[in-house]
Amino acid sequence: MCKYLLLTRLYIFDASKVYPILKTFLSELKRRAVVKSILVYLGLSWLLLQIISVLTSTLALNPLLGSALFVLLLCSLPLVIYLAWYCDISFGGITRTASVNEQDKPAAAPGSRQWAGLVLVMLVSSYVGVEYYGVLAQQQLTKQQAATAASQAGTSTIAVLPFSDDSAAQDQAYLALGLAEEMTSLLGSAANFKVSASRSSQFLSEQGLTAQQIGQRLQVDTVLTGSVKAIGQRLNVRVQLLDVNSGNTLWSNTYARDLAAVAELEQEIGRSVVNTLQDKYAEAGSFNNLASTRNADAYVLYLKGREQYRKQTTEAMQQARQLFEQAVALDPEYARGYVGLADTLILMAEGGSGEAGFGVIKTDIAASLAQQNIDKALARQPGLAEAHAVLGLISAIQGDLTKAIADYDRAIELNPSLAIAYMWKFLALNSLQRFDESLQALEQAEQLDPLFQTNTYNLGWALSRAGRFDEAAAIFKQMQLDFPQSPFPYQGLADIYFSQGNLVGVIAEIQKAVTVSPENQTLVSRLFFAMLELGLLDEVKNKASDPTWQQLIETHHENMLLSDRNFTALFESMEFKLASNPDDYWIAFEVAWYHSMFGSKQKALNLLTEKSNLIEPADMFGMPYCSPAIEVAWAERQLGNEAKAADFITQCKTLMIEQLQSSITYSELHYLAARVYALEGQSAKAINALSEAIERGWREWWTKYDPLLASLAGEPEFQQLIQFLDDDLARQKAEALKLFTE
Repeated sequence: MCKYLLLTRLYIFDASKVYPILKTFLSELKRRAVVKSILVYLGLSWLLLQIISVLTSTLALNPLLGSALFVLLLCSLPLVIYLAWYCDISFGGITRTASVNEQDKPAAAPGSRQWAGLVLVMLVSSYVGVEYYGVLAQQQLTKQQAATAASQAGTSTIAVLPFSDDSAAQDQAYLALGLAEEMTSLLGSAANFKVSASRSSQFLSEQGLTAQQIGQRLQVDTVLTGSVKAIGQRLNVRVQLLDVNSGNTLWSNTYARDLAAVAELEQEIGRSVVNTLQDKYAEAGSFNNLASTRNADAYVLYLKGREQYRKQTTEAMQQARQLFEQAVALDPEYARGYVGLADTLILMAEGGSGEAGFGVIKTDIAASLAQQNIDKALARQPGLAEAHAVLGLISAIQGDLTKAIADYDRAIELNPSLAIAYMWKFLALNSLQRFDESLQALEQAEQLDPLFQTNTYNLGWALSRAGRFDEAAAIFKQMQLDFPQSPFPYQGLADIYFSQGNLVGVIAEIQKAVTVSPENQTLVSRLFFAMLELGLLDEVKNKASDPTWQQLIETHHENMLLSDRNFTALFESMEFKLASNPDDYWIAFEVAWYHSMFGSKQKALNLLTEKSNLIEPADMFGMPYCSPAIEVAWAERQLGNEAKAADFITQCKTLMIEQLQSSITYSELHYLAARVYALEGQSAKAINALSEAIERGWREWWTKYDPLLASLAGEPEFQQLIQFLDDDLARQKAEALKLFTE
């Protein structure tokens, strides 16, 4: 115990002696102006490094020049400190530092100890400098090897991540996201570049993934990231290009520019990225940023408009329109501003043409206004890819799908990484029933923008239509992980189950979707019809107290009566509906169809044929059922109008064969084939087609009542198929009941 007390006292005694020594040292440090010398040296070093950084970037000098200078200045710092202790360094020269009492005791001239110390500091600094420079040189070599590998690969794949907002108030997200979005567009127009869409990069960034993880998820080789801050009209940007495989920095730089010169800044960054990743040198001015503006206020308004546009709500789209209008008012030559305005106007059209459909402007008016703005954009910048894509969207909304596809192709030619152009092209091709081409376009859109829900859902749907159910299911299950609060993946799985004839699976998945989005009328409607298909009428009635279901039940009162086989009440209701809408052919068709199966055959024939001329030719042959043309063909044949019937049957058969030869595998197409062959009197082919339809998921309970298949009623094979349908629907009904009782 005494030993420990003694040690404690010794420690206290030693500490009391250290304090005066430390105080004297700090006083001497201040008197000898060491701190001042260090600050001056650091300031000059920083200025020199900034100059070298600019010259290296501008003159394409060896990147190791800056590294070498940094190491030299860093290793010279100990020498400066050592010399500052013994000498006064100023612009007037170097003099020996006086002693505390120079008059009584002048400072001695440097002796052997001081020279030895100086030599030792020089040797240690030199050794550390050489070693550190070696590390930097090796890192630079690794960067060059990675860049060379990327250039040798041919096409460089890159993702531009949303820049981080470095503003003090964190209120410049519009600038951070907008700048990244513009860099994505700029790099997408470069040759041999494949750039992931900014939407997917933004989504993954919001999930908290690192830059390297995002690059791996997007399957790109490199990632461009950085930060941005605007102070007044001054823009500070730091960028960094990362190799995804190694995580190494391939290139980085810091820029300070006026907002008005943002176009030149984007060009400079893009040129540096191209030079780093491609085995070529892009000279200054060779990497153009189309449709830019030198009006800083117009640029800010445009970016704020894009911020609202990305929200995809009616209110936000209206705000985006106003911001784009203000941007082009400030700069009437701002081509990209006109494109943003036109794009917004089209999406605001009734019925919608994009992901949502905000329905606040009459379609013809929206198309006209959008066309005016796109014309202005193309007059100023004919090579702007986004302008041609929106031009295609205008053509599509006006019904000219062939021109729309040509416009999309031009946009893709100008910017092969423009994901939205591929998605819009898919929609147009799909409407023209060019299914194989539409799937190819959609797969391109998905590769570029894999975290865009619309792309992903459409791809899963298209794959299930092509019978590639395992691939489609994998897509929808990944969507459940990426978007746990979205009903789309459940809808997608329900589509797969429906295509396979698994109505229990449809009900189970739609129930999950309704849980996520309980007020979604479309989902509730799908659940409603799936339940009626299995005859779960009592379970539907049990939901009548729910306002959403109540409205649905009232709207589809006839479907409820049909499911209940209450034909008397059904026809009374339909007669009233028909009398109230005498010129609506679709109501007449619905009444006729019910009569053809369960009521007056003669009335069905009259209703199907009397006003069929009210239907536009494009609507007469709606695929994959080719309805109402195939039902009209049956009616005309029953009435003895063989020529008319044959004409309708031939057209339906042509469309059917064309679609059967494509990649799609609709059970409805095979059911159409059964009806066509039955009307042609080819019973064997009709039965084989019906068997194929059932094998591919056809499960309509009314099949045995279909008058178009009446000629098959006496065939044993037909009766076996009908028995299989009845048994399978009864089995599924029993299984589905468990979903509502458990």
